[in-house]
Amino acid sequence: GTTCSASFGNGATVTLTAAADVGSTFAGWSGACSGTGTCVVSVTAARSVTATFTATSFQLTVSLAGTGSGTVTSSPAGINCGATCSAAYDPGTMVTLTAVADVGSAFAGWSGACSGTGTCQVSMSAAASVTATFTHLAFTVTVSRAGTGSGTVTSSPAGISCGTTCSASFGNGATVTLTAAADVGSTFAGWSGACVGTGTCVVSVTAARSVTATFTPNLGSLLNLLPLEA
Repeated sequence: GTTCSASFGNGATVTLTAAADVGSTFAGWSGACSGTGTCVVSVTAARSVTATFTATSFQLTVSLAGTGSGTVTSSPAGINCGATCSAAYDPGTMVTLTAVADVGSAFAGWSGACSGTGTCQVSMSAAASVTATFTHLAFTVTVSRAGTGSGTVTSSPAGISCGTTCSASFGNGATVTLTAAADVGSTFAGWSGACVGTGTCVVSVTAARSVTATFTPNLGSLLNLLPLEA
């Protein structure tokens, strides 16, 4: 530790005792002593002794990052993160970490003791930390307007107001409700694409979606446009 040499009288018998710290073990003596018991030195000349300590285990810590979600598990067992994000392993153990994204997320890669997007292999020669990043998936909902009439389509959650903004990204698994409103002089004739009918259009966003809203002039407007006979 702090004082590693001292002088003793010629002929003195010095007994050295090794005590390992928590997380370490005493591996043995070399030099003027051997074995793992106490070291007894007869001081008839200058002597040198080496005490070797080895780590009994190293801590591997996993952190989760990003806007998505997922889990990281280890082989050998010990880490299941989510819930258990660190474990101790014997020195020299090869630990393989596997990341699995939740539905609606994607695994973006490792940082720290690993990189890339494959499995992460850590050789436990020291304490190590790894971060797994997950991203939230999003898909685009696109609205088109058709027909000779006019109107607008809006979404809930907000994002589409078509007219002006006719596409938006929503998280995977989101439910988007589209509502069509015909302008004065027009009628909403119905949906095509991801929806049908003339009610609200409810889209489950598990992939990119496209919807067409058709507007037609109403009959009253057409009659107003006809010339009057003499």
